[in-house]
Amino acid sequence: MRHRREGRAGFVLAEAIVSATLLLLLVQAGWWTIATQAGVAMRVAHGARVLDETRLVRHVLAAEVGAGRRGEDWALQGDELHLRAFRGAAFACRGQPSQGWGVAWSGHRRPDSRKDSVLVLSADGGWRAAKLVRTRRRQSLDCPDLHGFQRQIWTLDPVPPDPLVALFFERGAYRFSAGAFRYRRGVAWQPFTGTDLDPDSTTLEAAAGGGVAVRMKWAGAAALPLSFRWTVWSPE
Repeated sequence: MRHRREGRAGFVLAEAIVSATLLLLLVQAGWWTIATQAGVAMRVAHGARVLDETRLVRHVLAAEVGAGRRGEDWALQGDELHLRAFRGAAFACRGQPSQGWGVAWSGHRRPDSRKDSVLVLSADGGWRAAKLVRTRRRQSLDCPDLHGFQRQIWTLDPVPPDPLVALFFERGAYRFSAGAFRYRRGVAWQPFTGTDLDPDSTTLEAAAGGGVAVRMKWAGAAALPLSFRWTVWSPE
């Protein structure tokens, strides 16, 4: 009886060792599966962000270059794209206030006196540049009823004679630097993307025919492409 009990105890111990070994293998396999899935998920997430930010850069450059003419509205200076970017338009209201110029305006954003200049078409057919000194809202103006247009009173310097139409612009620059796509307004460069662009393989260059050739390469591992090339064009 004693030998049978000792044999049974030895058998139970062997079972425990085998079970523990199998459990350890299952745990290791589970952790490996989780780690693999997490790695794939991270690469997919990184690739999705790369595509999203590349699409942003492409949209911004196509809009800016496509809205102006080379040499007049934009120019490449080294690795920087300098431009006078179109932001919106305004039409004179029928009834004018005692001070300022009443307009109905629409654009990509609100007119901003801190950074915008204005090109005004007067009744004599001439275009004149002016500084946008001040803007203020005025709903009671008698303006053309245009969908998407808002009413404001603008203060311009110098004051143009008999203004009819105005275009407002912002001066700035774009470039790739320190691993990001950046925009300069004034002296500060604001990043539009993350900072994991490859500086040696990401460029802005002049393209034949009046366009801008763009090359972007992202660092890191991803389940989607990391290198992109395209060209944006100005109107003929």
